[in-house]
Amino acid sequence: MVSVKIDSVSKSFGNVQALKNVSLEIANGEFFAILGPSGCGKTTLLRIIAGLEKPTKGRIFFDETDVTDVPAEIRDVSMVFQFYALYPTTVYNNIALPLKSRGLSPSQVHERVEEIAKLVGIENILNAHVDRISVADKQKVALARAIAKQPQLYLLDEPLTILDPVSRVIMRAELKRIQKELKQTIIYVTHDQIEALTLADRIAVMNFGVVEQVGTPLQVYDYPETVFVGWFLGEPGMNFIEANVEPDVLKISGKTVLREREVFEDLRSKGYERVLIGFRAEHVKISKTPSTYSNGKGVIEGVVRVVEFMGTYYVVDVESDGAEFKVKIDPRSFSSSSIKEGEKVWCTIPLDKILFFDPNNNKRINIGGSNG
Repeated sequence: MVSVKIDSVSKSFGNVQALKNVSLEIANGEFFAILGPSGCGKTTLLRIIAGLEKPTKGRIFFDETDVTDVPAEIRDVSMVFQFYALYPTTVYNNIALPLKSRGLSPSQVHERVEEIAKLVGIENILNAHVDRISVADKQKVALARAIAKQPQLYLLDEPLTILDPVSRVIMRAELKRIQKELKQTIIYVTHDQIEALTLADRIAVMNFGVVEQVGTPLQVYDYPETVFVGWFLGEPGMNFIEANVEPDVLKISGKTVLREREVFEDLRSKGYERVLIGFRAEHVKISKTPSTYSNGKGVIEGVVRVVEFMGTYYVVDVESDGAEFKVKIDPRSFSSSSIKEGEKVWCTIPLDKILFFDPNNNKRINIGGSNG
């Protein structure tokens, strides 16, 4: 088990800057996810931690030891890739090979193979050839082989991406269980927000080589520091609408949507005349009955453009004078006949669920008492 410190790391490939001054600290025994879209630099960062790439600038520390110039083969890490690389032999032999290379006796190897196989849940297929097992089991074998090395650090690069949806759900739960039993540090790279939110103790959200935010799953979901983080997390992502700040009201396209004097005084005292308001689709209540303003709530009047059934919920697309946003509705409180495309609706949002963002730099504006 080891802590990891990434200190001001940058990486360029020719004229392309893949990482820009990245700094992170991962604690001993932490399950830490690096989340972001394809091409954001997350795999490059993982390869630098592993020693497979050298940073252009910056340093990497394991505990207090600078390992920036330490070769990959002696960093004592195990890496599991998106595309498993298994030896063309039995499951047993794939797990046993790293143990044999450490000089364990045959009896010790056998005992350890069975122990690891049981931990990962593949004890019933040890004698099977890897060509004859499922894709999910192959990824489990790759993980078992990584565990057999007994490293101080596990690096997992999109290990569930190639699995089918059902296997992915099962493996997520298995990974969480295995990490709790191993009590080892895991750095997990993924583009899948569900994986990051369900597995990680903390998440670093990356975009274009920059870390946009680091926090617990609840922190990055409920209080995104940037517009990108809010948009990237959530199904659907956070809504953002441009609004004008007037002395005692907030207006969208000239229509009052919120009356909350303390909030607007705070915004105007910071020099804001225009802001982006951000809110989650699941926090909006939609009605065909006109809603009036009340303490602690905002109301947006709009027209339904699209109603989508997503299986476990509905998503309603609403337009309000050119501004578009989404509302997420539990099917138990909604039927496709209750709200139809083209109808006028009133959408109510609790003030404590509204966040304010600077439209110039897309960063969250902290407002006393309402913005976390």
